[in-house]
Formats: sequence, C-alpha cells, structure tokens
Amino acid sequence: MTLADSVHFFAPAELCASSARIWRDRLEKEIKPGHEEVCIDLSGTSFIDSSGLGVLLTLNKNLRARGASLKLLNPSSPVCQLIELTRLHRVFEIIHD
Repeated sequence: MTLADSVHFFAPAELCASSARIWRDRLEKEIKPGHEEVCIDLSGTSFIDSSGLGVLLTLNKNLRARGASLKLLNPSSPVCQLIELTRLHRVFEIIHD
C-alpha cells in the first residue's frame, strides 16, 4: 500500500449530534474510491455520542463493503471507555501508538 492509498483525518473535539453530519459530509467528499485505508485520529476527541458512533459505524461498513479498512488511532481515555462499554472494540481496529 502506498501513501496515496491511505488517508488520515483528525476527528473533532466533540463528535456529537451537532457536528456529526458536517463531519460525515466532509469524509464522504474526501475519501476517494482508491483509498484502501482510512485512519481516524481520535486523540483530540474528548466526547462522542450515538450520532458520532453512527458516523464511525457507517464509515466502517461502507469501507469494508468495498474492501477497504478503517483504523481508529489513539482514542482518548473517555472515547476508549465508550468504545469498550458499547463493545465496539470488537468491531473497530483500534491502534494505540
């Protein structure tokens, strides 16, 4: 895989109902069919609600359907706790640097 096959995004500080739609629309515009790997950096995200989780789940589903992958990078402690509480750590590939 080359760098051109991968794309990296930083999630907003709060990925919630007020920001989820705008962020989802941005991702849809910037993720191209040639991207085989999408990395979302969650290190600066302190809060995610169900809308934010929905964006990540939909993105993961859509990428897998076309043979691409989603990686969640360095989730902050509160985000990591929510992902584990909802058992989504079994769904997402999570990378801690």
